Amino acid sequence: MRSSLLPACLSLALLAACTTAEQAINAPQPLSAKAQEAMQYEAAARAASTAGNFAKAAQGYEEYLAVLAQDPDRDPAAYANGLTQLAGCYYRLSNFNRAARCYREAIACETARVGPDHEDVTGLWSILASVELRRQNGPEAERIQRQLLATEYRLHPRGRREAATILTNLAEALEAQGRQAEAAQCRQEAKDIRHKLCDEC
Repeated sequence: MRSSLLPACLSLALLAACTTAEQAINAPQPLSAKAQEAMQYEAAARAASTAGNFAKAAQGYEEYLAVLAQDPDRDPAAYANGLTQLAGCYYRLSNFNRAARCYREAIACETARVGPDHEDVTGLWSILASVELRRQNGPEAERIQRQLLATEYRLHPRGRREAATILTNLAEALEAQGRQAEAAQCRQEAKDIRHKLCDEC
C-alpha cells in the first residue's frame, strides 16, 4: 500500500515545490530606497492633482522624476507614466511648451520600451498633436496626424474607426492652417469610413 501511495505523494511534493518556486519568481521585488522615496513624491503629486492643485502636482511629479532618475533599477513604465502625468499637469496649467516636452520624452521612453506601433505610444502621439495645436503649431500637428494615419493603415489595411478619428483630427490641423478644402475632404473620408463600418455591422 505504501508503494501505491508513493507516486501520489511525490506528485504532491513536486506540485508544492513548483508552486513555491513560481510564487518566489512572481513575488514583488523589494523596492530600492530611491524607489520608496520617489513613491512618497508621487503620492503627494497624485493627491494634489486630485484636489485640482496642478501647480503643486507638477512640482511633486518633477521631484518624483528627479528621484527616479537617480535609481539605476527604476521601472521604465513608472518613469514614462510620471512624465505623462507631469505633462497633463502642465497642459491644465496652459503651459503647453513644457507639456509638449514632457510628452515627447514620454514617447521616447515608451517607444524604447514597447515599440513605435504600440497603442500607448500612438495614443501619446495623438495627445501631443492636440498640444501642438494649442501651441498654434498647425504644421507639426498635421505631421503627427499624417504619421498616425499611415501607421493605422499599415497595421489595419481593412480600416477601423480609429482611422476616422485620426482623419477628423487631421482636419482640425488643416483648418488651423486655413486649408479648408483639404479639411473638408478629410472629414468626408472620416464620414465614409464610419458609414462603411456601420454597414458591415
